[in-house]
Amino acid sequence: MFQKNQSAITLVLITAYFLVNGFINSTTVLMEFMRSDQVSVEMWEPFTWEFSSAIGSLLLVIVLAKWLQLYPWNWQRPALSFSLYGLMALAFSAAHIAFMILSRELVYVLMGREYEFAVVFEQWRFELIYELRKDIWSFVFFVIAIWGYRYIVAQWLGDAKEIGEDIPNEQQQTGKSSDLLLIKKLGREFLIDKNKIEWIEASGNYLNLHVGEDVFPMRATFKSFLAANAHLTFKRVHRSYAVNLNFVDNLTLAKSGDGVIQLSSGKTVKMSRRYKLSLD
Repeated sequence: MFQKNQSAITLVLITAYFLVNGFINSTTVLMEFMRSDQVSVEMWEPFTWEFSSAIGSLLLVIVLAKWLQLYPWNWQRPALSFSLYGLMALAFSAAHIAFMILSRELVYVLMGREYEFAVVFEQWRFELIYELRKDIWSFVFFVIAIWGYRYIVAQWLGDAKEIGEDIPNEQQQTGKSSDLLLIKKLGREFLIDKNKIEWIEASGNYLNLHVGEDVFPMRATFKSFLAANAHLTFKRVHRSYAVNLNFVDNLTLAKSGDGVIQLSSGKTVKMSRRYKLSLD
């Protein structure tokens, strides 16, 4: 369930975080004003200030997650990565400040009021430096949080990867490394032989590799996996399933052309008429 809905679940979690954080900050600011005998702000103003920041951060974190996928940190070229991430931090801050100002201006106009982020140059400079230092620290926190979240998920679900990708082609052709997968799960690393995979199930951005009673997720598509392992006996039998022909015991076909494949382990896998010829 988590694999199939990972993006949606992650979005719900980070949205909840920013909304709760915005509410706490809003009520904190309001209570600070209420400490004085005369409240100098309207009830809605602290919520406007804090939620404009929270929603802006939420949108930017989603973009930041994509950035980190496209431009991962390169430990072999740390100076280049540091420069790139520094530019990302400045862009993050500029976008956040612009979103806050524009959204607050809009709310104040709708409420019949005028919002002033700053008036004179000195005030603009002070406010921009104030926001910049907070945003850069937030950027660092979000980068670490995204890396940490992805690492925990990968360790929890397991992470199957091809091995021998850096080995020259002539060595791959003579060795058996191309038929092995490296599994990393909960701090453990071990190898599995692809020939022992009984069946494969698509699950969101993952393929679940079923080996006996174990399931090893691999971030890949059917197209890429089957193309890279065309020399093995994997055949796609459904939009969401593929089987290892060496483990097929029998199959039952319906009049519609759909069917059910029974494996030697006793497990069954659905077969659709669109892919039934792949077993011929």
